[in-house]
Amino acid sequence: MEQSERILGRIISIFMGFRGFFTGYFVGKFNQANKTLMKKYRIFALFGLLICSCKGQTQPIELNTTPKRVSEKSIYYSSITSNKFFASYRGADFENKVDVAHRLSNYVADTLGKYLKMEYKLGNYKKIDFESTKIETNKYHPDSVFYTIEMPLISVSKCDAFTCIDHRGSWASRIKKTDSDLQEFITKICIHPNHKADVKLFRTEFGLYEYWVQFRHPEIQSDCK
Repeated sequence: MEQSERILGRIISIFMGFRGFFTGYFVGKFNQANKTLMKKYRIFALFGLLICSCKGQTQPIELNTTPKRVSEKSIYYSSITSNKFFASYRGADFENKVDVAHRLSNYVADTLGKYLKMEYKLGNYKKIDFESTKIETNKYHPDSVFYTIEMPLISVSKCDAFTCIDHRGSWASRIKKTDSDLQEFITKICIHPNHKADVKLFRTEFGLYEYWVQFRHPEIQSDCK
């Protein structure tokens, strides 16, 4: 009986030894496989981020390169190249007492501002040539206008570039308010230590009275003094 117990004890010991060996072996293999899998996952994740990042950097600016009807009476059009931005509006002056024609200026400021920032980050430093800019408003119907903005773009050195553009203005009947709005805007943006701006007033026979302002972005161009 005692001998049988000793034999049984040895068998149990051998079994436990093999169990420990195989458990350690397979756990080790599992951990190694898991580490390899996580490493591959991190590589794929990093690759995916790089692809997304590159796509974000080269994503084109959305333009109305074919005439886009924005209401029953109004059509927008715009195009951009490395040396010129063009936008136009043909339609009603006002709709439901809203100055819809002047919204073209908002569209230009937003679209061109995005383009200038994108180009700057790619190392293509640009500014708008205000001296050669053409802004025209022509009435072709008692309540309709053809409004065009053509802004040449010129290549400059890094710290002569501008990455922001905005406008302050309306029609000639509101000149005092426009001048006041401009001074308030300039006061707001000139608080940054690297401030630099270029301001140009544009007037048309139809009665447009509008300032355009191009200036540095305080963060994107923080290394320019």
